[in-house]
Parts: sequence; structure tokens; C-alpha cells
Amino acid sequence: MYHYINGILASSIIFIPHFIIFILYILSLGVSRRKKKSNMKQKVVLKVAMKCQKCRTRSLEVAAEQQGVSFVGLEGNEKEKVVVIGDGIDVVKLTTILRKKVGTTEIISLAEQK
Repeated sequence: MYHYINGILASSIIFIPHFIIFILYILSLGVSRRKKKSNMKQKVVLKVAMKCQKCRTRSLEVAAEQQGVSFVGLEGNEKEKVVVIGDGIDVVKLTTILRKKVGTTEIISLAEQK
């Protein structure tokens, strides 16, 4: 198939490889900018408003379901703090889910586990 571009006869075969190269370039930019998950252990302490034993159990279940979690426990005098240890934990996602399913949640600390 032939096209006239600015009065010049051109083949569409010439333009196809350039288009494909452009698409591959755009796709490679998207792949290289993706967020990489870290492989170091993190210790996250969250303060969750828990009024009863059912709330404590539910908060532990929600935290244990998250990807990368290897340990979940309760801490504090009234067992109001949830401790989560694992690799590449998404703390914002965990906090949001705990707020929706259990109650008010605050991030107390986020540190690298040694």
C-alpha cells in the first residue's frame, strides 16, 4: 500500500517498524518505573481502637491476611497495639483496611527488623 506524504510517494511498510519501536519504548518506560518491593524485614507497630476481644481477633486476622506478613501480635498494657513483622509490607494499605474493618488506626512506628 502506498501513501502520498507531502507530495512524496511512500510505502506504509516503512512506517510500521517506527510505530512498533515507539510502542515498545513507551511500554519499557512503564515497566522500569514500577515500584520495587524491598526484601528487608520491617517491624510495624499500629495503635488500633479495639473495644472487645472480637475486635482484637479481627485486627489480627486482617493483619495476617496481608502479603509479606510473617508475624502478627498484640502489645501494650491493654493490648491496643498490633505488631506486624514481614517483608515488603504495604503499611498504608494495612492501615486503611484496619480502619475500615476494625476502627481508628494510627501508625506508631515503622522500622527495619534486624
